[in-house]
Amino acid sequence: MIDKADVFRLACCALIGARFACPAAPAQMVASRDITLGWRVPSEHLSIPQSCANPQSSYADGKSVGPGGGTKTKDLEVTIVETSPAKLEIGGDFDSTVRLKNVGAQPVLVPSVTDGERVLRTSADRSEEKYEVGDISFRLMTGKRRGVAVYLDSAGALFADPDDKSSYISLAPGNWLDIKLHARVECGLENCVGNLQPDDKAALTAWWYQRVLTHRVNGCDETHGSHTVREVDSAPFTVVVKNPQPKHTAFAFRF
Repeated sequence: MIDKADVFRLACCALIGARFACPAAPAQMVASRDITLGWRVPSEHLSIPQSCANPQSSYADGKSVGPGGGTKTKDLEVTIVETSPAKLEIGGDFDSTVRLKNVGAQPVLVPSVTDGERVLRTSADRSEEKYEVGDISFRLMTGKRRGVAVYLDSAGALFADPDDKSSYISLAPGNWLDIKLHARVECGLENCVGNLQPDDKAALTAWWYQRVLTHRVNGCDETHGSHTVREVDSAPFTVVVKNPQPKHTAFAFRF
């Protein structure tokens, strides 16, 4: 006859055995997106009536809509995996693979659609349209002093419908998404601060910026809103930056 003590010991053994026999799922890449193949920003489909004599436009910068209320989050890690070519040239183009990895304890939702027009949603009363977007910007620090990082000319974004979870990639803890995008080694801002110099140990960083964008029209007033979900900086990626190669001109000789 088995007493209560025996039952307790058997239960403990079963629990310990199950713990060691059923290891947690391994960390892995669950998806990839190649934005160099094409992407599209949604167009605005709502507008102020042409009959408005004095239309008004404003911009609303909202706070975080993600959990925790902070824009700088610790649930996502951004890493530059590689650049192609490996050595960059000032004024030249390059592709880069950037990894978004969930380093938190809860699943993380990342926009997954390259065609933003597919996920743009308009409210039933046609007063508001919205979508979520995540994009990557590169910054490059060169020269001996490396005081100012230059924002590079980069292109590409992923989109999602905030009301449709199927338009996101869900990253379980430990899992990651690889994104390939295109950029150019030149300043991408209208007013540049700093300059780019040849450097054998330049520091390239990637900035992931995820937000919900809204466009509301109410009579003769319209408001564009931006509500941050998360923003994350990568660790510096060491890369060689060279001066542009001289262009060789073909001369035709008359004999």
